[in-house]
Amino acid sequence: MARNGVDTTPFSSKNEEAKLRGQFWIRLASMGEKAGSEKELLELLQEWTEIFDNLETTEERQEGLDMISNIKEILYSTSTMESQAKERGQEWSNLGRKLFQEHTGSSEVQMAIKLAMDFSPWSPAPWTSHITESLQSMSAKVRQFNTITLLPAWKLQAHPTHPAGMVVKGRAVMEPDEGLPLIDFFTSKEEIEVQARFSNGGKDDRSTIFRGCSLKMRLGDQVLDLVFNTGSVCPFENYLTFVFVAEANKQTGNDEAFKKFLLSRPANWYNVVETLVKAPSSYSRLQYYIKFPLLLTEASGVEHYCKFRIVPAEEGPLELMPEETQRTMWNRNADKDDKRPIDYLRREMKKRLSEGTVQFKLEVISKEKTGNESNIFFHPSSDWKQPWKTLALINLTETVDDERMWWGDGRIGGWAGNPGDLPPGLSIIEPVNSQDANWINWARSEIYRANSSIRNVRRFAESKENVKDVKYIVTVTTSDIKYSGTDDNVSIIIVGDKAATNRQYLDTKLYNDFERGDTTEYSFLDREIGNIEYIIMKKEDSKLTIESEWCIEKVVVAKDKSGYDIKFPFFQWLNNASPDPLIIASNRTCLPQNESEIRSSVRLLETSLSSHWKETKFKWSYDLKTGDNIEDVREHLPGFLKVHSEEKTYDELDSRFQWAPEHYSEYKNLRRTLAMTGITSTIKGLFDPINTFEEYKDVVDEIPEESAEAAWMDNWDSDEEFGRQTMNGMHPVNLHRIKELPEKFPVTEAHMEGILQRGLTLQEEIEKGNMYMIDLKILDGISTGTYEDQKLFLAVPMVLFYLPPNEKLIPVAIQLGQLPGTDFPIWTPNDTREDWLLAKFWFRNADAQVSQLVTHLAQSHFILEPFAVGMFRSLSLAHPIHKLMKENLKSLIAIDTKAREVLITPGGVGDVSLTVGHGSNGIIETLTKAYQNYSYKGMNYKNDLVQRDVMELPGYHHRDDSIKLWDATLSYMQDMVNHFYDSDSDVIEDWEVQAWVKDVFNNGFGKMKNLQQASIGVPSSLATKDELVEYLQTIFYTTVRHAFVDFYFFEYTRFAPNSPTVLRGKLPREEDRGLATMETLLASLPTKKQAYVAAATSKVLTTLASDEVYLRETPNWMFLKEEPRKVFEKFVAKLDKIEEEIKSRNKALAIPYTVLQPSRITAGVSI
Repeated sequence: MARNGVDTTPFSSKNEEAKLRGQFWIRLASMGEKAGSEKELLELLQEWTEIFDNLETTEERQEGLDMISNIKEILYSTSTMESQAKERGQEWSNLGRKLFQEHTGSSEVQMAIKLAMDFSPWSPAPWTSHITESLQSMSAKVRQFNTITLLPAWKLQAHPTHPAGMVVKGRAVMEPDEGLPLIDFFTSKEEIEVQARFSNGGKDDRSTIFRGCSLKMRLGDQVLDLVFNTGSVCPFENYLTFVFVAEANKQTGNDEAFKKFLLSRPANWYNVVETLVKAPSSYSRLQYYIKFPLLLTEASGVEHYCKFRIVPAEEGPLELMPEETQRTMWNRNADKDDKRPIDYLRREMKKRLSEGTVQFKLEVISKEKTGNESNIFFHPSSDWKQPWKTLALINLTETVDDERMWWGDGRIGGWAGNPGDLPPGLSIIEPVNSQDANWINWARSEIYRANSSIRNVRRFAESKENVKDVKYIVTVTTSDIKYSGTDDNVSIIIVGDKAATNRQYLDTKLYNDFERGDTTEYSFLDREIGNIEYIIMKKEDSKLTIESEWCIEKVVVAKDKSGYDIKFPFFQWLNNASPDPLIIASNRTCLPQNESEIRSSVRLLETSLSSHWKETKFKWSYDLKTGDNIEDVREHLPGFLKVHSEEKTYDELDSRFQWAPEHYSEYKNLRRTLAMTGITSTIKGLFDPINTFEEYKDVVDEIPEESAEAAWMDNWDSDEEFGRQTMNGMHPVNLHRIKELPEKFPVTEAHMEGILQRGLTLQEEIEKGNMYMIDLKILDGISTGTYEDQKLFLAVPMVLFYLPPNEKLIPVAIQLGQLPGTDFPIWTPNDTREDWLLAKFWFRNADAQVSQLVTHLAQSHFILEPFAVGMFRSLSLAHPIHKLMKENLKSLIAIDTKAREVLITPGGVGDVSLTVGHGSNGIIETLTKAYQNYSYKGMNYKNDLVQRDVMELPGYHHRDDSIKLWDATLSYMQDMVNHFYDSDSDVIEDWEVQAWVKDVFNNGFGKMKNLQQASIGVPSSLATKDELVEYLQTIFYTTVRHAFVDFYFFEYTRFAPNSPTVLRGKLPREEDRGLATMETLLASLPTKKQAYVAAATSKVLTTLASDEVYLRETPNWMFLKEEPRKVFEKFVAKLDKIEEEIKSRNKALAIPYTVLQPSRITAGVSI
């Protein structure tokens, strides 16, 4: 296969040829062990050149010859600064390889092996490869660098890797030497406008760093932008080595880290010596090279590869690295004795230009394309063995004082020093993959384009130009939420496809702007910006007022006489915590790969601010406050949003994720009221000893609540009610049909005597499908606490259920431990009423622990938080998935943060109300096990029902409603995905969604240990629309799951004997059979005080706020077009139908199942 005419056919793997390569490596290694000489090495290379040349297979022959050629190319290149110095009579050597040898003790042959391993396609860490890489994969690696350069581009208004520099300008005259391949741009007789930016890879001109020159030549509409650096070779040659260099450059001041980089391969030390320059005398005395070739196509169609360099017009000695500096290359700081200013080079150039012209020659080296070039040809160290020829004479005449003018170019999309901005006839070579040397130019073009777009926005925003061409009208709507107004200063920048406005402050004289619920219009005159692309808002402290947060509902922007408004829905709080730009690009709904270049760049900045910078508040955390300590729980629990305070409290949570103030006030008022009620009840004697079950209803009366299901209390202790609640109560998710009894649960025919009603044996009832079971083995080994100095005990029970002819499920056997025997005997309805009731108490107590910690907190709250955090970190406000899921995920972080603060922390409400709390580590242990026995596939609840084989169980209304809602939400997700994604490739190319999925995989679940699957089986990438639908459905349906595992919690625990969260005493043993009495039953149940604490806790956990948003509502709708609204209305119609079906069914039920009526399901997990 060929790309750009270069042979990229994958290497053959034929055994014989592979053996030859192996023999070659063995010979090399053998010589290395014997410290072979350079002469022996050359003899070996010649011998194997003849061997490879005689191979019959063309590809294998070429591979072998290329390998030999690569080694010679690197070792004996004549294109280096060292060889050029010798041509000029300068005595200078690049000691990089020699110093590498000294530090590593390598022989000549060992050095050759290391070089060969660097530059051979089949080496363990290849610098190149013939295997074609997808555009999507290569682009992802470009965005990796964009994410770390865009914020500095905004903040510093400087080049991402060359922050310190100066801009000069002048003219150029084309004077191409004979024999140079030409394009029209090269043959112009006119003077060509020139700008150049001379720069450093750091702020101090005196230090040992690389120097750069970005050259921009303009001829009418044609532009030639080239990026040069000192040195003819390069410390990097592809993505992998670019990463190495970037990481090494981060280690400024860390000598050992940079030394480690130098010693990681021979090329590094050599190329750093070649490229870096220490304290040169002048920018004008340096030579600058582009390291990677471009493709030149003549008018005749003949193609050439070419490289450029800029050299002083007047020849002189090269300024090269002194030997003493080469020996300590890891120390890149300026000499202590160098007292020159840190910007002496810039001053010197400015002075030089004030006195006259500075001349450079633009030179070209070229080679006609054959189509058979090996990969080494494109490597920066490749020796083309061609002369440099003059193309142009450049006369630089003056400095440009405002460096930002270099980047402006009068356009929002204008940029300079971009290797992608080329005249007709010159083009970037398309890389085969990211290990291809041609990837560098290709990547630089993308990176520089994005950076310059961001820089230009700020240049326009801070411009001193007083341009008033166009009237802009901005209408701001402040939310009607309590405390949503602000008296702070608010500004806006409107960004178009041609320019951006100045930063404009929005203020109406003698009017209190941005009050709660206000919609206010502002207008101002500014420059023409073209089509409006996005806006940047900022809120700053007013010196006259106390800072207040502000909740924006939407912003509408219009250009006077344009005839249309641009709407920016937002529905979010804004504070002054960050100096970074608040980017709002929600005026469009678009996949990132379909965006314009301008919006694509700003979306990268938007998501980078959310996820990649120290300044962002969207950080992962694994720090759980446990009393006075902070515990790292990354191996046990999913990641969550970092709270930037030592206390880790909800009040310190970023306001963007907090509840609305009214919501939080209601929550606090409820807790306060319940606390006062408890105190009052104590005074009235509520906590006196209990003498009957009925007295627990005093607790119910203290926290009254009307419900359609309340009739269950009249028959709470019956087996039929026990069975009904198992299917349609607060925890209906563990029941499964059995095909055989497990050995650990040895129920016999004797146990079932008189219980089974069809005249069949137990085995026959099992075979008929009438036997079901619950096994709470997850509780095995979980710690329990103490209450009033008494150890609390916990069952690890199994229950056998029977479906009799009347089709009312009943329990028929209970074993309270996992090991059968006298410690954990089997209890049945044949035992005394008190013994059987006690066994059911212990089961329900265990079930309450699992219900609240496993099914509810772990698998409906904490499991969802990584998806929420990852989405807010990775998806722009313009992304359709963000708009779709925002309502469902916005409050989750608030309630989960509150849960970590008050529910599971020592002394929290969970700790004082659950058996596995009370000062033990049982809560964390249970949460940990909840994930060890769970997986992403297990979140498919419809499939879970099928796997549990309960599809035929009569009266299982929970199942029926759950499936209807599953189907409705799945259809909704499918319709939304189909609307925004045309094909599977759209999913693959959606880098924001891919970043989201990867973030969840790596940081949400990726730190956890002892799981069934890595990251509980969540995908690390998505390849199809179906996979995306599954991902979204998994998240969205958890809202429904949360409804049925939480909203009945208070209903069925408020009467303590029905579902005691704590039991006193010990588990009954065989020796206790027949001894249970009403007194012992009451003694095992919670005290009234414990019952009240449990009921109050469940009341708080199930009380909905007055501002709650429900599944069929969208008060914060982010989409602007009609099609998504129609999809949602179709979903609502299905929900309405389900609602009516549930209501109709419930009319015939003595105790209805209402928890999954869509009108009762919240749009997200918020309590």
